[in-house]
Amino acid sequence: MRRARVRSVAAVAAVTVSLVLSACSSTPEAAPAPSTTASATPTSSTSSKPTSSAPPTSRSTSAKPTSSAPPKTTAPVTNPDPLTGQQLSGNPVVAVKIDNTYFDVAQFGVSKADVVFVEQVEGGLTRLIAVFHTNLDQEVGPVRSVRTTDAELLPAFGTPALVFSGGAQGPLDALASTSVVNTSDLQTGYFRSDVASGSYNLHANLAEVVASTSGLTPARSIGFTFAATDARVAKGSAATEIAVTMQAGLTTFSWNGSAYARMRNGEAMADYQGDPQLADNVLVQSVVDEPDGTYDTVGSPSYISHTVGSGAVTLYRDGKALEGTWSRDSVDGTFSYLDAAGKPLPFKPGRTWVILAPQSAYTEVS
Repeated sequence: MRRARVRSVAAVAAVTVSLVLSACSSTPEAAPAPSTTASATPTSSTSSKPTSSAPPTSRSTSAKPTSSAPPKTTAPVTNPDPLTGQQLSGNPVVAVKIDNTYFDVAQFGVSKADVVFVEQVEGGLTRLIAVFHTNLDQEVGPVRSVRTTDAELLPAFGTPALVFSGGAQGPLDALASTSVVNTSDLQTGYFRSDVASGSYNLHANLAEVVASTSGLTPARSIGFTFAATDARVAKGSAATEIAVTMQAGLTTFSWNGSAYARMRNGEAMADYQGDPQLADNVLVQSVVDEPDGTYDTVGSPSYISHTVGSGAVTLYRDGKALEGTWSRDSVDGTFSYLDAAGKPLPFKPGRTWVILAPQSAYTEVS
């Protein structure tokens, strides 16, 4: 087994907001599933603005997936989709903040996301930003609150929608200054599922959210260059087991011969609907994080992971590891992912998981 410390050379800017965020008191991914004791939505002690307006209505949750995955293709796609490299979808982009600490009930809809980002939040825990484009007829959840990382990252997609459950005033203000469309005030699309309670039962129907949202732009490339085959892949080092530790948050994948299966406690993870959480690409992107001026109720700082800057990156596909660098010049700009020769890294057509690994994280590969 080899262990590599993740590093980044991103330039960072201090954020001077000071607010109070409710504690995220769940256990990390690798630990046994916790009970529901945490507050659902972070709040600000200096703001009278409500942190979430999601209606308290309840709805029976779906037991089966409502749409299928995009077809795998072996022949070149004439007009590939910018987010998957597969069949072009005319859908807009919808990002969803999804809890990544509570596992008494499985997550909803994550397997159908085209791109999933793993971000560090307060207490060393992680949350997901699941980006949907190909499949919008989905029930997703549990939906959680916004962070400043989201405001810096999501404009790379152009004008996407963001599904979330509110947040502290600092992250809300950061989001409001971007192109991202805030859907948290919608009276349709959000509902309380009957499969969980407390902080972990807010779900969303993406088709309903999109039907009630205007101003979204078509999907654009965020910097992925797709290649079904590439000679560089065979020359990469073997990588069948990947484990990225971010303080209390652990993200692991295992190569199953055709894709990377997301793992937890030695078992492959699946959605509540039964679909496995698989990745054709796993990208470990080294970033610099820093406290953003927001704290939870026990004094733990919330962090912004900077996605404007540059750093090291490793692309895992087909059981191999390809080293390179990433860069992004502005919040409205897209990413560049290059190998040591300055050529675009070859992403495999399909789904991609991106782990935003801060300077305190480390990666183990075998």
